[in-house]
Amino acid sequence: MTPAWLVPTVRATSWQPMAGVAVALSGVSALAGGLGRWPDSLLGIVAATLAAAVVAGLRDPAAALLAAVPTSAAVRRARRVALLAPVALLVWLAYLSAGHELPAARGWPLGLLAALTATGIAVAAWAPTRVAVSAGVAVPLLWVAVGRASHGLDPSVEEVLLAWKNYPWIVTAAAVAALLIGRNR
Repeated sequence: MTPAWLVPTVRATSWQPMAGVAVALSGVSALAGGLGRWPDSLLGIVAATLAAAVVAGLRDPAAALLAAVPTSAAVRRARRVALLAPVALLVWLAYLSAGHELPAARGWPLGLLAALTATGIAVAAWAPTRVAVSAGVAVPLLWVAVGRASHGLDPSVEEVLLAWKNYPWIVTAAAVAALLIGRNR
């Protein structure tokens, strides 16, 4: 028996960003397979786009209407994450398996995706309501872009800008802690 919240939440969740990312990654995989070369330098970008797609799915068009009901925004957000995160994980693992990617990164294979997704969700939870989802979508994308552009900077600055890659489980723990602290937001 399905919970009463499941069907309305599935219907109300914005699936287009996740579907768009999945289609784009399928195209990249097909192109890479046809060329015989795998773009392993795209792993951070792929993780960031999947994280952004999860956060984009948190947009709640009925938030103002549902503000008066006993189900909090945090519970509605958690339910959407429970629906979107497994899909993102499946897309991520499908992308990795298509390229036979097994680099020796810390937290592999889930660390990058977990760190960026948790960070985006935490930002969306703490940002002002009118920009929450947009800020949550932007943060993983910007963090990866700035991290990729950080080569040549002071090593300590570069390490912070690449924390999502070098220390994914610490970043994930910090983001989840921030999310739990603001759980009623």
